[in-house]
Amino acid sequence: MSRPSGRQSSAPASRGATMDPRKAALGRIADLIARGYDAGRLRREAEAVIAGLSGTMDHDALRDVLDEVREQLEAGVEAAEEQASEIDSDDKVSARNVQRMVGAMTAARDAFGRAASAL
Repeated sequence: MSRPSGRQSSAPASRGATMDPRKAALGRIADLIARGYDAGRLRREAEAVIAGLSGTMDHDALRDVLDEVREQLEAGVEAAEEQASEIDSDDKVSARNVQRMVGAMTAARDAFGRAASAL
């Protein structure tokens, strides 16, 4: 039993050390969207992720990461908008939840886009 628990405790540390910054940023944003956070919170969190990245890489690498994350979020916004169009208009709760998700993803996408443009 000590052998499996040793693997579990070391695996997250090794993954975190080598995690791609794009995946880490998108994972953080996805986690917050899944929790139902609104656009304001996602904008602030995206800005915090961007600030963290800016101290770890040069401008060219940072711009590439920011552009790629923005593109991924754009694809997510488009998919969520398509999903929203398929919701029954009588299902107010689902419509509200999808609109919150679209707003949150849009806010994160815009934050990454602004940061990339500023470089």
